[in-house]
Amino acid sequence: MSGRIVFANQLRGVAAAAVAASHLGGVYWLIRPAVTAATFTPPLQGPNPPFTAFFLLPWFNLGPLGVGLFFLISGLVIPISLQKHSPGNFLLARLLRIYPTYAAALLIEVTVLYANARYWGRPFGHGAWTVLSNCLLIQDLVGQPSIDLVNWTLCVELRFYLVMALVAGAVRRGSVAVLLAVGLAALGVNLAVVRLGVLGPPAPDPLLPSYTVSVESLFIVFMLIGVLFNYHLRGRLGTTALIAWVGVFGALFVVCWRTSAIAAQYPWVTKNYGYALALFGLLYALRRWVPDSRALDALAAISFPFYLVHSLIGYSVLKLLMLSWGWSYPASLAVSIAGVALLATGLHAAVETPTMRVGQALTPRTLRPRPEPAPVGVIES
Repeated sequence: MSGRIVFANQLRGVAAAAVAASHLGGVYWLIRPAVTAATFTPPLQGPNPPFTAFFLLPWFNLGPLGVGLFFLISGLVIPISLQKHSPGNFLLARLLRIYPTYAAALLIEVTVLYANARYWGRPFGHGAWTVLSNCLLIQDLVGQPSIDLVNWTLCVELRFYLVMALVAGAVRRGSVAVLLAVGLAALGVNLAVVRLGVLGPPAPDPLLPSYTVSVESLFIVFMLIGVLFNYHLRGRLGTTALIAWVGVFGALFVVCWRTSAIAAQYPWVTKNYGYALALFGLLYALRRWVPDSRALDALAAISFPFYLVHSLIGYSVLKLLMLSWGWSYPASLAVSIAGVALLATGLHAAVETPTMRVGQALTPRTLRPRPEPAPVGVIES
């Protein structure tokens, strides 16, 4: 199987837009202390605009919806890479896919944060170890805070890649039993963490490694649902079996959530992952009728760097234009989004695309699986 899966590629752009809308439209106004602390800027004053009520809905949140889509897309497409490469080469390709673009984005963000601190007369709060651990994406394992507020999802992705490399042979064969074993292991991890009481009283401490292990294992279970769709796409799983197993893993995900470090977020956040699964499943079922879209393809192309820089850069531009220059929020938002899109386009062209090519050149197709016809909904390349 080669090429890109049309609906999944387009969903990347949709997911990035959903997360950005949640952060720049909701978090910016509703969680002001966090934005102020993260950007080293003065606090935003005044009442919340009427539209922020949309981001307070107890039954719907665009942020988790977008993240859920990203996780399902990864679950769907990562096994395709495993079909082409040995586990070692697969991991090398994924590291090259993540780290160069992420490191470049983080360097720009840290520079902007330092400029913020100087401009607004505030102390720059990140030490060298915080910056380095974030750059290596190990901050969650060594008790350091996230700088960009979104890289926790990349940490989940990296752990998922490692799991997929460890069970590569079973995934190539389309083994559901191995996926179930991984899911049950994740449940066991969460039960053990809760039982041992190592999350930090009186509430779970996000800076503890035990918190990280709990949350990341939880979301790996959700990503396994995407792998089930991959099995169906490759003809390894029938439609009835797919529906049944998605139900099983969805239930396992819910049980894991209720025993995890973020159990307090159930069901208000959890249900949005259900919406993501419903949307993903619907578009998967309709994949043969999903047309090309230049606009969505263009957004999908820059979705990774856009996702990386939208929050800190977006918040910083909004604060500068609104608090220092006196611009309105709509005008500031338009400039902020345009600036983020322009920066993401530059990162895509200067860093993401070249390093992807290097990754492809360094990962020969050692496995050379028997060619399979492209499933409906896949564009050959």
